[in-house]
Amino acid sequence: RLQFLSPRLLSILVAAPVSYCFFPEVHVVTPRPRNPAAHTIGGGTARTLTDPRMPPAAMDLEPIYCAEQISVPPDLADILKAYTKEVVRRQPEDMLEFSAIYFANLANVSGPAEDTVPPSVSQLKAVFAAVKGQTEMAAEEFVGVCVGAGVSQATIEQTFRLGEFAGDTVNPKEPLVLLLTMTDASFLGIVTSLFEVFGEEDTLSGAEFLGLFKYLTAKDTSVRAESVAALEAELDALAGKKLGFHDVNDLAAFHEIVDAGM
Repeated sequence: RLQFLSPRLLSILVAAPVSYCFFPEVHVVTPRPRNPAAHTIGGGTARTLTDPRMPPAAMDLEPIYCAEQISVPPDLADILKAYTKEVVRRQPEDMLEFSAIYFANLANVSGPAEDTVPPSVSQLKAVFAAVKGQTEMAAEEFVGVCVGAGVSQATIEQTFRLGEFAGDTVNPKEPLVLLLTMTDASFLGIVTSLFEVFGEEDTLSGAEFLGLFKYLTAKDTSVRAESVAALEAELDALAGKKLGFHDVNDLAAFHEIVDAGM
């Protein structure tokens, strides 16, 4: 079972086109070809199109003779629905290779619930308050701030894997946005929380919101560049005004982006 990632984020991660560069160990073919050696806090690599095939697991090939032998796992329908959607969207030339990578990445994203605990919005607000104003900081320092705010180490490590953050430094807003995707199952809920975590009195300038929103949706193949440009134009018309979620939610371009991911 996938833990604490919104359905939309998972679909982004598992299916991103091979021309992007997205979170390692996520839903399927990552956006740009991910780093063959994706960095994590504790080390580790992510499987990509260039990675060796995962050795096949033993399969039970015994025939099924009666209905009593059939037990359908409760998550099967959702998994197959998401997989089928990505196959139709990607139209892969090599179905076996695409499927192997898709399910390998899907398995990598899954984690034991007792280890990976979703952070709360209040915890992330505390983290941002501590790192506000910094555009770059040591990764270890960022981890320390998160742990001090109550975010579990396993959750932070998963975020660094998904974000494919390499090097010793990180822009704290980027892993914070990824952590935020674990707080809500809905895309609208995540966008609402952008204002709560990064805003002052739940408001942001148009430029501040656009920067966060672009990072949030950069690897989402359902979000077209034209839609983002239209959103930027509508936000420019509101320049100089502090915006809340309700202001953004009134914009036609924003609804076009939301509807495209449904």
